[in-house]
Amino acid sequence: MENDKQYEPKLQELANMLDALSHPARLQIIEHLSEYHECPAGAISDKLPICKSTVSQHLTKLKETGFILCNPSDGCQNYKLNEDRINYLKHLVGDFISRISTSAINKNSCKNIKIIH
Repeated sequence: MENDKQYEPKLQELANMLDALSHPARLQIIEHLSEYHECPAGAISDKLPICKSTVSQHLTKLKETGFILCNPSDGCQNYKLNEDRINYLKHLVGDFISRISTSAINKNSCKNIKIIH
């Protein structure tokens, strides 16, 4: 029997975005691209201590989650940050941090909550 409860959509989206950023190579790609308008795939590969095929897999993951955009030009792939997506991530993270940052005065007791197994 499946649980009928669903995760809150914004939390699910945030989790998916954080999952896409959960590898140091992808974080380094994002950081690298933040310095340029566009960057060819080869230049990105040169900055990472992994083979080009693995870099390609990381670029694909970042494209699928909308963090980077690809512009094929002159036979090579040029990548750039999707600034709108980065700003949306900042919004979601900020909202989440605000929601979990309550003072001790505002906290409730959890001792009366029944857990059903």
